Amino acid sequence: MLGLLAIQFLLGMAVNLYVKLPSAGGAMTAMMGSGPLVVIHMMLGMILAVGAVAAVAAGIAHGRQAVGCAAIALAGILVAGLGGLAFLMDGQSNGASYLMAVGFLVAVAGYVAEIVGAR
Repeated sequence: MLGLLAIQFLLGMAVNLYVKLPSAGGAMTAMMGSGPLVVIHMMLGMILAVGAVAAVAAGIAHGRQAVGCAAIALAGILVAGLGGLAFLMDGQSNGASYLMAVGFLVAVAGYVAEIVGAR
């Protein structure tokens, strides 16, 4: 999951720096008119969300700490996803970009804590 988060972060930075989204018109318009980077970034985000749910479920076998850490990571991924939706809807809003970055950091912290706690 950490490797996928790193790829997602780099894809997101590329979208933020090199893709010009429409200033208004909704997420679908932004997706359709922005090229493959945005679509790949969104699809990887969905894969990360599914993987995070699976990590929470897998954590049940390893105790409350594993579940808690995985749940924190899931929350971070969901926050980043909501930020991404706002980013598309608002035409590359700085606040939405910040929200994605915060969600990313929370997710990474959750998974690192899970790894450290497993030792």
